[in-house]
Amino acid sequence: MMNPRAIACFGAVHADLIAHGARPVLRETSTPGAIAMTPGGVATNVARALARLSVPVRLAGAVGTDSDGTSLHRLLSEDGIDLSALARADLPTGRYVALHDPDGSLAGAICDTTITDSLDAGFIAHAAGLLDACPIWFAEANLPDDALAELAERAGKRLLVADAVSSAKAPRLAALAGRLDLVFLNRAEAAAWTGFAEATPAVPLALAVAALGPRQVMLSDGAGLLTIVEDGRPLQIEPGAVEIIDVTGAGDALIAGTLAGLARGLPLEDAAHAGLVAARLTLETTGAVAPSLAWDNICPVLAR
Repeated sequence: MMNPRAIACFGAVHADLIAHGARPVLRETSTPGAIAMTPGGVATNVARALARLSVPVRLAGAVGTDSDGTSLHRLLSEDGIDLSALARADLPTGRYVALHDPDGSLAGAICDTTITDSLDAGFIAHAAGLLDACPIWFAEANLPDDALAELAERAGKRLLVADAVSSAKAPRLAALAGRLDLVFLNRAEAAAWTGFAEATPAVPLALAVAALGPRQVMLSDGAGLLTIVEDGRPLQIEPGAVEIIDVTGAGDALIAGTLAGLARGLPLEDAAHAGLVAARLTLETTGAVAPSLAWDNICPVLAR
């Protein structure tokens, strides 16, 4: 297997406040539990996971000049991520607040994306010059339309990968669609982008996404089958059973594990299996990046 190629991640850098209730979270009252602060944001979670998977990774985004921004810069540098394209802006650092029930499910969340919304085409043009040596670029739909369009313009012959992020933001992928090599999205996000009903079977839904431009599609469906479309050909993979502790970052781990496989030259189907292992390891622990996440822990599963 080849040494992994470098990956640049463009997008959100947040301070995540993750709360786990000791009992189900209720409205209009406090709930006992535990709260932890970690780096977050889709691009950040993917970059952190890639670093644990021994992939050279660079992160392009912005943090504030406040204490949260300083702390995130230090923590991400300690994770082994190249931060040469991470800007410091005169805005509050982004924050994501999530409330989880005892079974790990998400009861509610709020995300302040003001600083990420400020990342315009000019920022992308500057960051792209700093990240020119990376043959794989990953972007997320938290970025504004003009930033995504600039990424598509500057991608050249690189492998360009994107994540839909949410139903509300999935339509932003239209700015990339004509140039997009691979897109990750779930059923609700695919429905929001295509206009199809969310109840549409997974294969026709994934094919509808592919018809909008992406050469490859990975459509997740919770604990259901993972649907892949590659050059118009659909394939489904059983993700396997998992004991869920925390859903935070599982989708980002799927992306990171898949990208880590692609960076090592694996075909998409094998890379997707690596992504599923990374997602399982993340679901079985607390936090967006599992301590057990390592390529050496994925390889034996791929061999089986």
